[in-house]
Amino acid sequence: MFRLRLIDRLKYMMERMLDGGPFGQLLLVGAVVAFVALGGGVLAFWFAPAGVLAEEVWWSFLRLTDPGYLGDDEGLWRRGISTLLTVLGYVLFMGTLVAIMTQWLFRQMRHLEQGHTPITFKSHRVILGWTSRTLPVLRELLEHGKSRGPESRIAVLADDITEGPVSEVLNERWSHSERRRVVLRSGSTLNPEHLHRVAIEQANCILIPRRSNTSESVLNADADIIKMLLSLDTQTAYLKQRPFVVAELLDANKIPVALHTYKGPLQIIPSDTVIARIIARSVIYSGLLRALNALLIDVEQPLLIPHHYPGLTGKSWREVFNYFDQATPCGVIQVQGGQRKTMLAPPLDYVLTEHDLVVILAHRNDKQQPLNQPQKMLSLQEPAKLIQKAHASRHRLLVLGWNSRVPKVLDELAREKNVYFDVTLVSTAPVADREQALTEQLGENWPGVTKCLQADYTNETVQQGLHPEMFHTVLLFSSDRVGTGEEADARSIVAFMVLDYLLSKLAKGRVRPHVLLELHDQSNEVYVSHSNNDVMVSSVIISHILAQVALHPYLRSVYDDLLSSHGAHLSIRFLPEGLHRELAIAEVQQYVLAEGGVLLGVNPTGKHVELNVRANKRFTFGPQSQLIVIR
Repeated sequence: MFRLRLIDRLKYMMERMLDGGPFGQLLLVGAVVAFVALGGGVLAFWFAPAGVLAEEVWWSFLRLTDPGYLGDDEGLWRRGISTLLTVLGYVLFMGTLVAIMTQWLFRQMRHLEQGHTPITFKSHRVILGWTSRTLPVLRELLEHGKSRGPESRIAVLADDITEGPVSEVLNERWSHSERRRVVLRSGSTLNPEHLHRVAIEQANCILIPRRSNTSESVLNADADIIKMLLSLDTQTAYLKQRPFVVAELLDANKIPVALHTYKGPLQIIPSDTVIARIIARSVIYSGLLRALNALLIDVEQPLLIPHHYPGLTGKSWREVFNYFDQATPCGVIQVQGGQRKTMLAPPLDYVLTEHDLVVILAHRNDKQQPLNQPQKMLSLQEPAKLIQKAHASRHRLLVLGWNSRVPKVLDELAREKNVYFDVTLVSTAPVADREQALTEQLGENWPGVTKCLQADYTNETVQQGLHPEMFHTVLLFSSDRVGTGEEADARSIVAFMVLDYLLSKLAKGRVRPHVLLELHDQSNEVYVSHSNNDVMVSSVIISHILAQVALHPYLRSVYDDLLSSHGAHLSIRFLPEGLHRELAIAEVQQYVLAEGGVLLGVNPTGKHVELNVRANKRFTFGPQSQLIVIR
């Protein structure tokens, strides 16, 4: 039978005391100090007695705890024992005590740095998770949200804020007051107890972005989001007014499940569907992506804001335009009985009711209230019909790369009338898997033909054999099968540079295909910004939509209509040749209004978009001058 030695038993007892925290450690050190003081007193009483045993023990304790007594002793034995006690005092009493207190203080500081203490905010905003979306969301909320009051404060729950979030926030060029509005807390977004650290029950709005673009997160992202919604529903079940939640889902088919899971006010942003719509609209309208980037991302550009204007009740839509000089009315949101309906660019004779919200395009510092008196309506000198550039009846499309959005993009393209698509898809993914995904998404009546090839599209020889110059549009998708978004972007950038090199060899005057590159990480945009091609950072676009819907919940339906292919939606128009001259924006707006549209902005040279332009500003318009309209 195995038996523990006495020394092993003592070691185990000491280990248990050391594991008991600073109190147990101090108790153990105190016991050792008392034992050494007693031993020193006994030695002094035996070999150099100067009093009773109790006085010798006290003498030993003083030498152990204070080295200043060392020079007062006389006699060889007493000085030797005193020296030994002094050395042990440095090690046991001073060294060990300081070490224990330092370790305890460090643990306490570390615990406080990790942000485990619940916050005391009320009516604040909460972001659950630190992902590639979080920083852009924070920037948007700080830029366009309230600068004071409870709603201006933002709490972020991350797995471990010491691993990166703290340094990333400190690296941002925010003012001291803006940085103080952001509070970071460590904890799992899937742990109900950790959610209390950001006071979700007292929050006004909760944002749930999906995790980073990795091969593993694509499989589990929606499951995690729905589990978070379930946890939020459980935690807030007793509240009469639950927090407003804005969540991102990868798959739009799971929206009914999400709405069933959380019983409070909830808006879902289906990221794959939104990005697919943006790409599809950008294929149909070359140059539209720059307008969308300006509208959704550029902080110097205006944004859409829904407002209630009781003073405009009973006014027609044509009259509404004359009451604004620094903002552009874009549409109306009808709110009745909890139901809402969005009408972008409504008919000119539409009359506003008392419950209608007017969606305006305005800068943050613009005067967003209507004028007391309407401005004088500008009369058109001559009728003119805006031009929409015709598409090739057979649109040849080259797709390099593969992710879950590719079938959705092709499905959105099918909504464009009278266009037949000839699509070549090149990726290292198995052909059978891609063909199955396309069949499930597109069905049998898709207006076009698809051909899947398995090859490494980053290889120059492969791209050269595809003859990219023969296509109308080339799309480069960032793969979600690679380990991380950074690795996927690296492959996309290499493929883009190979494509750009091959297209640079085209004969002078040969029309280059329209190229659109999708990236995950905004920091990689600098590598391709020199080219005159469309670049879309999907994570940043979704981040800004999440933040803007959190600020203005009604914008969710506005973006649905704006990016759709039916009814009034964002598009590009051109002025007829007879109007290729210098014109004021007010005059151009009247031409757009006459056709039942709304002018959001212009791109006079095809390189720089200006939105919500002042009515008196003048531009020289030519054949390449783009009008960004809702039509």
